[in-house]
Amino acid sequence: YVAGEAGKDLTLTIDSKMQLILEQALEKIMLEQKAKAATGMILNAKSGEILSLSSKPSFDLNEVPRDDLTALFEQSKVKAATDIYEPGSTFKILTVAAALEEGLTNLNDRFYCPGFRVIDGIRIKCWRTIGHGSQNLMEAFANSCNCCFMDLALRLGVDKFYSYMNKFGLGQKTGIDATGEASGILMAKKLVKNVDLARMGFGHAVALTPLQLLSGVSAIVNGGTFNSPHLL
Repeated sequence: YVAGEAGKDLTLTIDSKMQLILEQALEKIMLEQKAKAATGMILNAKSGEILSLSSKPSFDLNEVPRDDLTALFEQSKVKAATDIYEPGSTFKILTVAAALEEGLTNLNDRFYCPGFRVIDGIRIKCWRTIGHGSQNLMEAFANSCNCCFMDLALRLGVDKFYSYMNKFGLGQKTGIDATGEASGILMAKKLVKNVDLARMGFGHAVALTPLQLLSGVSAIVNGGTFNSPHLL
C-alpha cells in the first residue's frame, strides 16, 4: 500500500482511440459469431504497455448492476488475465518460433499432410481432414496445418518444448498490475507423452490466459525481450 500524496499523477496506458477501435471490433464479433463472450487486447511489444483492453459482455459504467453481484463480479474482471482457455491455432506462433530458434526447421523445410498423424497409436486429425498435401514451412504456417505443428513439437521433444514455454511465460503469471491474474495450466512434464506433446504443438492440451499468449508473441516480435504487461 502506498499512501496518497498531493500532486502525484496516476496515468493509464490505455489509448482512447485504440480502445474505441477494440470495443467496436468486439461488438462486431459478438454480433456476427453470436458469441457468449469475447476478449481483446492491444499491447505495445516494446514497452509492455496495454494500449487497449476489453471484454464483452460488459456494462454501462453509468448503470452499474449493483443489484446483481454475480453479474457485477463476472463482468468487471480483467478476463484477459483471469480466464484461461485452450488457445488452439494461435499457439502455433510459439511452436514455430521455438523450432526455428533451435534450427530444427527452416523456411524451405517440407511437410506432407494427408489430413492426420498417427501418434502413440492415436489418430489425430488436421482441421482440414482431406489434407494439405506437400507444403513448405511458410505454406504450412499460412494453412495453419496441424500436421506440421505436430511434427515440429515432436522434433523439439518434451524438454526443449517446455523450456521454451517457460521462456514465453506460460504456466506463470505475467506480473500485470491488476488483481486476480491466473497462471494457466501446463501438464506436469514427467507425465507428457508424445501424443500430448503433438497436441500441444497446435495449441491443445494446454491452457493459458489471453494475456500470456499475447505476451509470448510480443517477446517474439521484440527480439526475444519479455516486457511485463502493465496498465499504469
